[in-house]
Amino acid sequence: MHSNDTSPTVTFFLLLVMVVVVFLFRNKSDPEAKRRKDLGSLARKLHLQFNLKPDFKLAEEFSFLSWLRRGDVRYAYNVFRGNHMGYPVTFFDYHCIAGKSRLSYYWSAFVVEMRANFPDIVISHESRESRFAEMLGASHITFESAEFSRAFRVRSADKKFAYEVCHPKLMEYLMANQDLTMEISRAGLALLFEDWLRPEKIEVNLSRLIEIRKLLPGYLFTKN
Repeated sequence: MHSNDTSPTVTFFLLLVMVVVVFLFRNKSDPEAKRRKDLGSLARKLHLQFNLKPDFKLAEEFSFLSWLRRGDVRYAYNVFRGNHMGYPVTFFDYHCIAGKSRLSYYWSAFVVEMRANFPDIVISHESRESRFAEMLGASHITFESAEFSRAFRVRSADKKFAYEVCHPKLMEYLMANQDLTMEISRAGLALLFEDWLRPEKIEVNLSRLIEIRKLLPGYLFTKN
């Protein structure tokens, strides 16, 4: 006489296989889980600290950057910190919720800290936001290079500082990297992106951040 009952051992084994298959499929099909895993691997490669949890204090720490003062609820996550090529760097994903409609915005920022106390300068592209700012009187600074002035909008209350920062070599570099938006304020130089951190682009953006830091004239630091 044959029994149709499945033994407890076989049942447990089948359930275990199902759990493993579901777990593997879920992680394979979840791009955010893969991104976090790749970010963690990159942190180990670059010898940087990495914290994927929401960090509300960091948003306040870097609130001197105008881009990171936006929104009612704001926090950083996937935060990298440490030294890269001899410079103290912090880069992270950034989320804020703004307006009555409670819309969510996602950015990422790469920041190199400096021993300085600079005025604020933002170098960005023409956008609906920049045109609206100009309507309110926040006009941009023009330069002798008409090509650069067409490609970028430079805003600073200190025109002299803006001209010192935007010297010919820096303008040439930005013209070759027109996807960049940068801000300098107090002790921070930041590259800002309207996108979350992409593991395949992080090392390139870190290199560009350090390159721009090196292009800042040394005499600017002796005046602070």
